[in-house]
Amino acid sequence: MTELQKSFVICLLFVYSCHAKSILMIKDKKVPKAENDADVDVQVIDPNLSIKEAVFDDPDVDIAPPKHLDAVKIARDGHINSNFHKEVFLGEDIANFENGNYELKQQKNRLIKIFETIDANKDKTLDVDELAAWVLQKTREHFKEAKQGNKEKFDKLDGDHDGHLTWNEYLTEFLGQRGFDKGDVANKLANKIKVDVTEELKDDIEDIKDKWLQAAGDNDDWQSLNADEFLDFQHPETSRGMLAFLVRDFLDDVDINGDEIITVHEYMAIPSDVDVDQESDIWAVERREEFRNVIDQDHDGNVTKIELEQFLDPLSESMSEQEARQLISFGDEDGNGLLSLDELLENSEFYTGSKLYNYARSVHEDL
Repeated sequence: MTELQKSFVICLLFVYSCHAKSILMIKDKKVPKAENDADVDVQVIDPNLSIKEAVFDDPDVDIAPPKHLDAVKIARDGHINSNFHKEVFLGEDIANFENGNYELKQQKNRLIKIFETIDANKDKTLDVDELAAWVLQKTREHFKEAKQGNKEKFDKLDGDHDGHLTWNEYLTEFLGQRGFDKGDVANKLANKIKVDVTEELKDDIEDIKDKWLQAAGDNDDWQSLNADEFLDFQHPETSRGMLAFLVRDFLDDVDINGDEIITVHEYMAIPSDVDVDQESDIWAVERREEFRNVIDQDHDGNVTKIELEQFLDPLSESMSEQEARQLISFGDEDGNGLLSLDELLENSEFYTGSKLYNYARSVHEDL
């Protein structure tokens, strides 16, 4: 990133921090306190609400809303989901490829099986319709997995099984997972006493609180969420009604002037008078290409809110068809608009992240 870009980003961060709503008091010796820190308000919940004993003690399951949403093209932070193609092609099997559970030969055999499953008409090639149907199926599987994991998480947090989780209860567990004494946090929240956290953690909580309020929607009792609302809080991608909030998250991070139109300059976080084609920084080049080749689908130089909603809707037919064409293009070496098994295996790195090398050439030996 150039010095001009760095100065611009720093300026943006300063403006954003000045408008941020505080939830908790900052305590960080590395960051000097502002003179008005003592006046920062704490978001207060009804002190009469009881705080259940902490029941979520699984260190491997973070109860914070995941920053990475599977089977969604753009992450919550406005960055392209680099695993998207693999997620909608491999489905739940992606973990076996990424974690090294499969040897190269096993990867090849698994890809052959996937190919044969997608090839509905058994003509030994994959066309757009077959791949589009597969993409939708894998996306729905990701969502099903997210819903199941969410139910297990909610049931653990809802210790008294009353079907509701309060903000105080959730925040107590969230901070407990980060080394805080849960009893102390619960008592402070119930008695409207500020909880001291680092600036970084404060920012995380503010972001989480925004997502909590989005999930509560028009619910008058925003202080608690039921199981369905908690799913929207954790996985908005599974709810068509929450799609607008995913778009809003993206716009909040990228749309600098607030006009609900994304330009290539905003996407690259550079001033509007800078020639984007002269930017040689690797990050800037990647963002420029993402904008032009992925985000700006009609190539008019602007991405509207409506275009974002259409682009981010993971269950739209247009999205699955577009992704199917992209998947075919990765391996369509003869340009016939179809994907053969040999082409899939020869270009396996685009579908799995691994290059199979000579395994593609010996595919028929194991059939």
